[in-house]
Order: sequence, then C-alpha cells, then structure tokens
Amino acid sequence: MQQLSELCLLVVDDDPFMLATLSSLLHALGVGKVIRTDNAQDALKFIANRSNFIDIVISDLNMPEMDGIQLLRHLSALGVNVGIILISGEDPRLLESVKSLGQQHALTMLGTLPKPVSKARLGELLDSFEPSPATTPEGPAAMVFADELQGAILNRALDVHYQPQVAVNDRRLIGVEALARWYHPEKGVIPPSIFIGIAEKHGMIRELTDLVFEKSVTQAARWRELGFDISLSVNFSDQSLSHLDLPELLSETTASCGLSPHHLTVEVTESHLSTDMSVTLDILTRMRLKGFGLSIDDFGTGFSSLEKLQQIPFTELKIDRSFVGNAAQNKASQAILESSINLARKLNIRCIAEGVEQQAEWDLVSALGCDCVQGFYIARPMPAQEFPHWARDYMIKTR
Repeated sequence: MQQLSELCLLVVDDDPFMLATLSSLLHALGVGKVIRTDNAQDALKFIANRSNFIDIVISDLNMPEMDGIQLLRHLSALGVNVGIILISGEDPRLLESVKSLGQQHALTMLGTLPKPVSKARLGELLDSFEPSPATTPEGPAAMVFADELQGAILNRALDVHYQPQVAVNDRRLIGVEALARWYHPEKGVIPPSIFIGIAEKHGMIRELTDLVFEKSVTQAARWRELGFDISLSVNFSDQSLSHLDLPELLSETTASCGLSPHHLTVEVTESHLSTDMSVTLDILTRMRLKGFGLSIDDFGTGFSSLEKLQQIPFTELKIDRSFVGNAAQNKASQAILESSINLARKLNIRCIAEGVEQQAEWDLVSALGCDCVQGFYIARPMPAQEFPHWARDYMIKTR
C-alpha cells in the first residue's frame, strides 16, 4: 500500500458542495494532493496530459454532458493506470453494475460509495490502492475533440482497414468489411469507439460514412482489376438511412467505379435503425431493388430483430461476436447462435459469424452450419496495401 500522503487524487463532481466535502474528507485522511473539477471533460483533458499524473479518480456517477459511465469508457480508451472510485445516491445495485462495467473495461475499480460518503469507508478504499508499476499509458492518452475529427473528415485523413470474410465449407475468400480507422498525427491511434461516438453526437456520422464508402468502393474496384472477385461490406448509420436519395447516390458511385450493385453489401445495425420505419423501409427496399445486398449487423443485440427481419428484405444476417465468443461456455449464447443460424437458413439468407478468434469457435459455427465467418482467426483488419499480399498467401494456403 502506498502512503496516502504520496497520492494525487482527482475529484470529479458537478456539485460544488460535494467537491468541497470530498476534498475535506481526503485531506483529513492524509491525502497529499487533491485536484478538483466540476465536469468529466476537464478531468479527461487533465488526465490525458502526459505531464500530469493521477493515482486515483473519484467521480460522481450522475453528471450532465458526460456521466460517470461515459467517463469509464473514455478512461479505458486512454489506457491510463488509475484507481477509480464511483460515488452516487442511486440504488447500490446500480453502482455494483457500473463497477462490473469498469472491470470489463480492464480498469482498476477500487469500489463504489453511496451518498452521504462515509469517511471510514472512503479510507478503506484508498488503503486498497496498489499503484501499477506500468505508468506509461497504453492507449492514445489524449482527448480528441469534435473540431479535430471534423478536420480529419474534411481532409480525408481517416483511413479504411479491411477485414476478410471467408466461407466455412471451403474457406474461400468471399469479401471484406470496410472499417474506419483514425491515426492522429500527434495523439496516435484513436479507437473507433471514441471517434464514432463523437461523430454521432456532433452530427458528423453521415460525412464519416460517406468518406468510408467512397474510399472503400474505389479500393474494391482496384482489387477487382487485380483479379480479386470479392464483395465489399460497408456500415451505414441511421442518419444516412434518413436520406431518400441514398439508393441513387450509391448506384451512381458504384457505377462510376466500375462496380455492380451486387458487389456491395450495406450493413445496418438493428438497434440503430430509425424509429421512422416508413423512410428506412423505403430506402432499404429500393437498395435491394437496385441489386445491393443488405446485412443486419450485430443480430440479437436489439429488441426487435425478428420484426426487422420480417419488414426489411435483408440478404445477410451477421451474428454479434458476443454470442460467438461466449457460446462454448454459455448455454444461452450457444442457443442464440444456433437459432440465429437456423433462422438465416430458413429465410434463405447468408449467415456470418463475427468475432471468430479461435479454432474451437470455428469448429462450433461450422458444426452448426454457419455460412461464413469473420474474425481474428482468419485475419485482423488490415490496411488496403496489405490486403493483396495477404489474400494471395491465404489462397495458396487454402488450395
């Protein structure tokens, strides 16, 4: 245990009274340095600055703009080594759920505290802190902001990586999924979980989607000229699916690149589909009419997947990785995996299992009759320039 007098703590709470109260308690316990802020954004900026070092973050759960759960997500993406204590007046079971979430993010969760805060319990949590010997951030230890992402989109500075999809029965390479990647010149690799959230929050997701689509379609056309007869899958946001001219725009772009509509599969996440189904159904049905493939992504994670399958003429069903990875240990996940594969077969549409990372997972989805797989077991997402070399080697190995 490190002496409390040697620790530096960051307290985050939008209530000035709570900030003052917590600071007084910490000083009374003998904590050496206490830094206070009334919002999570400023806390992240401070932590992201490599010249600052924080041992423990104490944060309120309920805050405007960015709550404690969002703060955990951003701290995980930053890759910093800090202890975390969460405080809230909510149901203790909710606090425990948030603690579990932080642990799933691989964060050092020291514990949770109900309000009013007990000095004795706070002291116990501080005493349990064991500083990690690794003090260098493992992730992009820097906050990124909406204007930076906007600049990257306008300057076409975002890259597209491609993850292969292969058929299970003969291991044939059938396609790739286009995935956005952002390498910040100063802050390094920014995870999609961060910048896609920023794009959605600040109304830039359609511009981001358009950029990925344009780059990937152009690249797919080049690969076809090299002899790679594969399809391309691109994720489309719910905001993109609110524009009635989207089918025509896709047709014009693919045609200008020399691709046919059947070379492109539009992936939509069921949970992100617009509540205005009349518009969404209009757009997606006309896409099918023009020959584009339609894939329902992350199948099983939404509340109305079956209804959407009935309403929309999907040609592909992608089973979420959470069911694939847990199927061997979790009977419920295996049941969902098996029923999803059977459902796709009965609907006469292709089924893809996402997140296949091990031989055992491949064997399971193969035994259950899944058509295709995508995941680290085959290949990680890769830059465009690496794909031809990987594809040629893969085809030689699987002949």
